[in-house]
Amino acid sequence: LGVSAPAIASLRSIYKRRETAFEHQKWARDHLGIQPASKSTSAELASVLSAQAGAVATVDELVTAGMHWLFDQKILISSERVIRDLAREAFAAVEGDILKAIKAAVPAERRKACIKALFEVRQPGGGTVLEWLRTPPRKHSPSTLAETSKKIEYLKGLGAATWNLNKVTLERQKIYARAIAGRPPSDSKRLKEDTQVLEAICFLRTMLLELTDSYLHQVARRVSDLTRRANDKTLSRQGVGAAAYRKGLGDIKQILEDKDRTSDQRCEAISNVIGTLGDFSPVSHASVVRAALTDDAVRVRSLLSLISTIEFKGLPDATALKQLEILHALHASGATELPSDTEVTVDKVWRGMVDGDDRKKAMRALEASTALALRAGLRRGSIWVDHSLTFRERDQMLIPPDEWKRTKTKYIRALKLPAKPDKFLASLEKVIATGLTALAEAAEAGEVTLDANGTIHLPALEAQPEDIEPKRALDHMFALIGDVQFPDLILEMDSLTNFSGILLGRRATSEHELIALYAALIAHGTETDAKGVAAMTPQLDPAHVATAMRALEYPGRLRLANQRVNEFQKSHEITRLWGRGTLGSSDMMSVDASRNLWNARIDPRRRTYAVGLYTHVLDQHSIIYDQAIVLNTRQDGPAIEGVVRYNQATEDTPLTRLAVDTHGYTNVGMTIAKSQGFDLCPQLRNLKERKMFLTRAIAIPEGLDGLVAGRVSLKTIRVGWDDLLRVGASIMSGRVSASVMTVRLGSAAKSDPIHKAADHLGRLLRTVFLCDYFTNAEFRREIHTVLNRGESVHQLQRTVYSGKIAADRGRRRDELMAISGSHTLLTNLVLAWNTHHMQAVVDRWRKSGTTVEDTWIARMGPAHSSHINFRGLFRFGIEKYRAMLLKPAARERKRG
Repeated sequence: LGVSAPAIASLRSIYKRRETAFEHQKWARDHLGIQPASKSTSAELASVLSAQAGAVATVDELVTAGMHWLFDQKILISSERVIRDLAREAFAAVEGDILKAIKAAVPAERRKACIKALFEVRQPGGGTVLEWLRTPPRKHSPSTLAETSKKIEYLKGLGAATWNLNKVTLERQKIYARAIAGRPPSDSKRLKEDTQVLEAICFLRTMLLELTDSYLHQVARRVSDLTRRANDKTLSRQGVGAAAYRKGLGDIKQILEDKDRTSDQRCEAISNVIGTLGDFSPVSHASVVRAALTDDAVRVRSLLSLISTIEFKGLPDATALKQLEILHALHASGATELPSDTEVTVDKVWRGMVDGDDRKKAMRALEASTALALRAGLRRGSIWVDHSLTFRERDQMLIPPDEWKRTKTKYIRALKLPAKPDKFLASLEKVIATGLTALAEAAEAGEVTLDANGTIHLPALEAQPEDIEPKRALDHMFALIGDVQFPDLILEMDSLTNFSGILLGRRATSEHELIALYAALIAHGTETDAKGVAAMTPQLDPAHVATAMRALEYPGRLRLANQRVNEFQKSHEITRLWGRGTLGSSDMMSVDASRNLWNARIDPRRRTYAVGLYTHVLDQHSIIYDQAIVLNTRQDGPAIEGVVRYNQATEDTPLTRLAVDTHGYTNVGMTIAKSQGFDLCPQLRNLKERKMFLTRAIAIPEGLDGLVAGRVSLKTIRVGWDDLLRVGASIMSGRVSASVMTVRLGSAAKSDPIHKAADHLGRLLRTVFLCDYFTNAEFRREIHTVLNRGESVHQLQRTVYSGKIAADRGRRRDELMAISGSHTLLTNLVLAWNTHHMQAVVDRWRKSGTTVEDTWIARMGPAHSSHINFRGLFRFGIEKYRAMLLKPAARERKRG
């Protein structure tokens, strides 16, 4: 119509005469092709709501989903009451099916016993069993392990390990579990019986799965701690030994220079000095560490006794289970020595100590060997626990073999990979041969150099011509944008994206509810806690903020809100000058945490305890995925997981390349990424990793022999190809996460045929990448540029979250995910707000004839924060945005 849309008003506020508004509304419906609802529409809507009812947490979310469906179908949205009645029916039907499944899996007497047990008081003044179970693990220590073990045993005693709830999705179980965990026990006791059954059974089953995962992670960390302790002890001893050796050499020198002694006297004195220096037999550092671990028998034995209640299962060749069975029997009998006639299978590095004459030492060596083998078996998947999410049997994670045989063709078509690997491998060989020829030509032309060790050296990228105009334009642009208070920024972005409606599952009903939501977002996403945010926001008290913080832990809501904000940012024209949206980068930002947080690790750079927030940044500057990870672990799994989930959620341009650093890739990771339709592009820090692997059919050009590290076995890839397709299809279908699968196929699984196939194929894919990286300077510059953009966003993230995670927070996985998601949402709000106002300034400049080149805008970015006040007294001016953010009262709806 050529008229600017009102920015802050409802449409009907323009009209003074109701009849005119009705006529215009009818004209708008006809012009847009919107049809009124009919009886068939109600039936279709009921069917759609029934299909979606299993994936939502509340009826309000289902009502919103129904309105979106009507809008997409160009059908006039019915009154909310009609849609809500249909949503209630669909939601009740799903709950009825879930209740039937639970009643079929859990006998009536057991259900009553479980509900009664949850609300019992454990001890005088100690709270209920429900409160005890939902208390997360505290600091990493043997006492925490013991407490977690008690909870697991209690849940197994109630029968939670035997319930078959496969007909109830895990997401649905978590929703019911979170409902009862976030409510006072006294309120839950007043609910009707069926609701108590739903929530109590799902809570007990979910807690068993989560506690088992937490317990096994803590066990693995405890083994690592004992190994590190043995290594530190070894290094200390070696330091003392080195000092003794130096002193001994000095003494020997003095003896040799002493002319007052005869030759026989000097030889005898030297022999005495050498005798004090100990054993000179050659031993490796690893063997000394194993000996030190054997000496730490009390801690190792204590750990093995703690895990004696866990029912481990494994493959027939899992030696750790056999060792564990022998040790449990010996510990039960009170034995302190390993009987000589005991037949036990151990790795050859332990065989000498286990078969030695000292049977007490043999017992300690067997215990240390069992602890290490158990950790490795859990990582590779040869050992598992049925009542676990992360450490389940591999076939429970992947598509079942029978289903894979039936539906293989459909999954292979979705993966866009051939059923047989020959054509795919032939195309890779052809690309590598062409790349090697180009690399040989570059080396001959002096564009790259190879030293005597075969290490390739690349020339530094030429800096782009310095241009002061983009910097001046950017400074002038943000001067025109001006300063802003953080609450005003949040409110404006909510009015443009309605992210609060996603977080609540509906529109807020009052100013108080909306402000509490914003405060909870700030409390989760910054270093300020609920009490601090309440002190900064006059309208609230800590209890309101804490309640809203628990609401943000509902799965998926923060991710959907971030997706909405990202879509808004990408709708601006200037983002197309920053990137095409097909390239991204991923990296980890560490956030300081208490040393008593059980999943915190020491940051190797800053030497402080921290947790990792792993983020994926698009080449258009927005954060498209976030997740909390453990420091000092390989990051290829989280890197792949973020791209997979983003490509499934996006409707326009998927990511086809992801730039990572050295920690973000492995050969197996390269293969899994390729199966998901994108390429990992690692910026390799270590020169020794810049080596290539070729097949026997590829000839090595003259002068590049030192660059080739080995050969790739095509037979190994062919043997494991079908299993690789099954793994890729399982990840794509959401049965298993890429993070879990990369750990299962990591270095601990070297003997696994799937690992061998993935590793060899990953070597070929890395060779393809290196050929491009070495010979194409523009490709190399593009990778560096997008990684630098990720670093600039990290600087903004640190501005938003400048402190540390409080000692009592981040212990539950849901809470840690809420911290990561809220922090990402706040960062994305800043990026989107800056982009929105940068676009407005550019539009004004161009409209007024002011020169602004596209090349200038391409070198700008929205990761600025100096004009935003993140601290101080928070005042949210809801009045200005009431019509867009709050749900109108009943009288207002009727008048409208």
